[in-house]
Amino acid sequence: MNTINIAIVDYQQLFREGLTFIIHQHADLKIALEAKHGKDLLNQLEQADKLPEVILMDIKMPQMDGMECAKILKQRYPKIKIIILTVYDQEDCVLYLLDLGINGYLRKLTSGQDVCKAIRTVYEKGYYFDDFVTQIMLSGLKRKRQISSKPKVGGDVHLTPREREVLALILKEYTTQEIASQLFVSIRTVETHRKNLLTKFGVKNVVGLVVKALQMGEFSVAS
Repeated sequence: MNTINIAIVDYQQLFREGLTFIIHQHADLKIALEAKHGKDLLNQLEQADKLPEVILMDIKMPQMDGMECAKILKQRYPKIKIIILTVYDQEDCVLYLLDLGINGYLRKLTSGQDVCKAIRTVYEKGYYFDDFVTQIMLSGLKRKRQISSKPKVGGDVHLTPREREVLALILKEYTTQEIASQLFVSIRTVETHRKNLLTKFGVKNVVGLVVKALQMGEFSVAS
């Protein structure tokens, strides 16, 4: 069992302590560091011997908020996964952070169990979005579209039948192992198809692939 190293970034000490208590109940999850705000986090990361794999971060914090910090993190530490955990649910905040490339967005009204699930999912698959965020994502994409046009996969992006199957399963949140089992192919073959999809869609990660596929209008996220 791999241990997932986690950083918690939140100005409220009581919340950090409560979240730490919840995470410590799980043997595969470990708190690597805690920070009060974005600047505190960046300073600690510069001195850390081992970087966290996943960061749980609030939006509103003094000195440096979560949005500014997320932008810097994606530039300096692109391999670290970022999950926003906040009370804010404004659509513009969610869409802005999605554009920055965050890997997950949770409201603080979620359960501790769901937070741990999100951590594991982001670590394994690269992204985690609940129904609330998925609806905002779809709403934002619809607003950006021209009503008279409906772009489709297959115009500028040419996919093989197998690539379309792999993409459809990625959108259903299947893991690499599950896709391999479903399609009766090796894990290495799935990884090759996923790499080809990233190249063809011109994106860097699975989150970008999901957003781009939805934006092109051919695929939808399974409920």
